[in-house]
Amino acid sequence: MTVLELINVTKEYPVRRLKKPLFQARPTFRAIKKVNLTLKKGESVGLVGESGSGKSTLAKLVMKLESLTAGSIYVNGHHINDKNMNGRSLYKQLQIVLQDSSSSLHPKMCVRDILLEPIQNYFPNEQDVEQRCSILMNQVNLDSSFLRRYPHQLSGGQKQRVCIAKALAAQPTLIIFDESLVGLDQEAQLEMITMLKKIQEKQQISYVFITHDLHSTKLLCDRVAVMYKGEIVEIFSDWDVNQFQHPYSKLLFQTLMD
Repeated sequence: MTVLELINVTKEYPVRRLKKPLFQARPTFRAIKKVNLTLKKGESVGLVGESGSGKSTLAKLVMKLESLTAGSIYVNGHHINDKNMNGRSLYKQLQIVLQDSSSSLHPKMCVRDILLEPIQNYFPNEQDVEQRCSILMNQVNLDSSFLRRYPHQLSGGQKQRVCIAKALAAQPTLIIFDESLVGLDQEAQLEMITMLKKIQEKQQISYVFITHDLHSTKLLCDRVAVMYKGEIVEIFSDWDVNQFQHPYSKLLFQTLMD
């Protein structure tokens, strides 16, 4: 089953100039160039590349935070611009976990209330919300006592776990992680990776990991898509440098080995 499909996805931005030339079209910058990618149920795909390569812009297009210039994006077989794919319907299927966990958590809401928000939004008939919150805490390896805490009482790793629990509360088929593990030390990253793999095996959720860190990508992902200047220049699953075709992929791999 295909959870996410990108077909010739393109995004252009107008180039701002002090004076627009007469009788000429406004020049544009193509940030994303005919990207094609598919993601199966229960699969993890890493999206790697240097800063400015288009990784986060691509995530914004999938999340409908930016509009498509051309191409198509399908989530569970439905085009994201279909009338039945309104915000609530789309975000029930698709969640995102950002690098800055603090900005994703309301400072005046305790963890219980943070988790209740998506539960009540997507499952208004849920009977035992307290048990559901405790289950979510257990999934991200936090004790239920954390439900009474506020974001300022949590460490960076604990905040990130709460953000993941908040995403899981919607019971999505796909979660996008945008540089979500960058701020964690190596031990915390390894713990998080082990936890995410366990969740994925149990629930068959698909993951997209946007990162420039190939170390965590190698541990987490079934396939890796390399982005360079707005294009996916290579997709690989075998970490054999001799099989890479694009010079940038070889450079990334060499960085990993150093």
